[in-house]
Amino acid sequence: MNPPADPELLLVAIETFLTACRRPAALEYGENPIPLTPGYYALEIRSGRLSIEIWDETRSVSRRLLSVERHSTGVLDCVIHKFGGKPSRLTFLDLDRPQTVHRKRMGHRQNFAEQFRRMLQRQFPGWEVETLSSALDLQHSLSSVFPRAKVTRGGHILAAMACPDPQDEPTLLTFALIWHHHVRSHRRVQGQTSLCIFLPETAGNLTAHRLRWLTGESLSTRLFRFNAHGSAGEVDARDLGNLETRLASLFVAPPLTAETEALMNELKSLDGVGCSPELGGAISVRSRGLEFARLENGRILLGIETKTELPASQFSEVTNFAAQLSHLATAPPQYSERWFESVVRSHMPLIEPHLLPHPIHGQVLTFAAGDRDLIDLLALSPSGRLAVLELKVAEDPHLPLQALDYWMRVAWHLQRGELRQLFPGNVLENKPPKLLLIAPAMTFHSSNADLIRYFSPDIEIERIGVNSDWRKSLRVVLRLKGAEAPISHGGVQ
Repeated sequence: MNPPADPELLLVAIETFLTACRRPAALEYGENPIPLTPGYYALEIRSGRLSIEIWDETRSVSRRLLSVERHSTGVLDCVIHKFGGKPSRLTFLDLDRPQTVHRKRMGHRQNFAEQFRRMLQRQFPGWEVETLSSALDLQHSLSSVFPRAKVTRGGHILAAMACPDPQDEPTLLTFALIWHHHVRSHRRVQGQTSLCIFLPETAGNLTAHRLRWLTGESLSTRLFRFNAHGSAGEVDARDLGNLETRLASLFVAPPLTAETEALMNELKSLDGVGCSPELGGAISVRSRGLEFARLENGRILLGIETKTELPASQFSEVTNFAAQLSHLATAPPQYSERWFESVVRSHMPLIEPHLLPHPIHGQVLTFAAGDRDLIDLLALSPSGRLAVLELKVAEDPHLPLQALDYWMRVAWHLQRGELRQLFPGNVLENKPPKLLLIAPAMTFHSSNADLIRYFSPDIEIERIGVNSDWRKSLRVVLRLKGAEAPISHGGVQ
C-alpha cells in the first residue's frame, strides 16, 4: 500500500478527476456505485486528513482517503480507511465512459458476492465461510458470474454457489458441479461434501428437473431461493413446477417424386452437400451447412437469402448452384454445426451402426433453456430403442448438461407415448433413451467426464469422437462409455 499522500495534493487530484467526469460516481468493494451528485457529497480536510461523505435518501458513507493507487481513463482508484476498520479501496469513476463498464460489472459481482456471504451466514450459523470468491478461474473452468464458497463445520463441507440473475440459470449448474468436484477432490480427510445452490426466487425450475437425474457420485444437494432483499429459504426441488417441453411438430414423411429423389441422390454425391429432412416434410439442402435449396411439397426452392421456385425442367440448376458453392474456400464459422449435422446424418452406420439410418429427426422438441447452440437428433435402433444424439464442433463445458436437458424431455414424452408417430411402422421400447455426445475428439472439454460422473446410472451415455479433419473425410477415433478416460499408449490418462 502507498504511504498516505499530502491531503492538499490528494484533494486537488480527486477534484480534478471529478470535474472532468460527465457522470461521476464512487464504487466500494461489495457495494453498488453511488452517484456523486452536487450537494450530496463533500470532500473536506479535517485535522490534516482528507475525508469524503456521500449520502442519498437511503444511505450515507464516510471514508478517510489516504492516497491514489491508480489512475486511468475514467477510473481513479484510491486507498481509504474505513472509520473503525482497515485500509480498503474506493474507486471514483465516470459512468458515461465505456472504459468503466468492466469496473461497474465487477462492482456488481463483488456486491452480490458479499450478499451471498450474508445468506450463507444466516442459513448456516456456526459454520465457517472458509473461502468465497467471484474471480475468474480458467485453470478450473470456473466463471466470474457465479460466486462460490467453501463452508465448513467439523468434517462436513458445503460447496456453495449462487446465481445473480434468473437468465444465468442455464449455465449455473455446470459450474456448480465443477466447483463441487474441485472441493470434494481436495478434501484432506474423508467426509461428506454437499452441494448448496442459491437461485433467485423466480428461477429454479430448470435446475430442479436436472437434479432429479444427477444422482451419481453420491451427490447430496440442497436448493435455496432468495428475494431482492437477500433473504433466502430452502425449497424442495420436487415442488418447483412441471417440466417445460412440447413437441415441435407432427411428423410428415417427405413426398418425393421420381425426379426429386433422383435429384437428392445426385446432390448427396457432391462434396460438402447434405440433405436434412425436417419434421414437417420439407428437406433442407445445404452446402457445408449453408442452406441453398429446399424441397417442399414436391417443389424445389433455390437461393440463399431469397428462394425462388424452379420448374421440373430446371432441376439441374440446383446441382449447378451447389457446384459453384463448392468452390468457396470454406463455410463461415456459423454454419459449422449444420455442416457437422449433415456429415453425421450421412455417416450414421459409421457413427453408430446399431441405429437405423433413417428416419433421423432434428429439432423434435422446443423448450427454453438459454442459448442452445447444440444440434440435437433423435434416432431409433432396430429393436425400437430411442437414441438422443447431441452434436458439437467446439469445446464446451456445458455439453453434458445441455444434452441432459434434451434427453430428459425426450424420456418424458416417451413415457407418455407421444413419440410413436415419429417412427411409423416401428414399436418403441419403453426404455430410457441412449445418449450419444458426438464431437471432434480433441474438442471434448476436460470437465465433461467429471460432469458425466454425476449422471444417474439410468442414463446410458457414450462419447463418440471423430477426427479433427471431419470436413474432408469422417472417421470415428474415440468411443467412451460414461465417464471413461481415453487410453493412451502409456496407459490410462
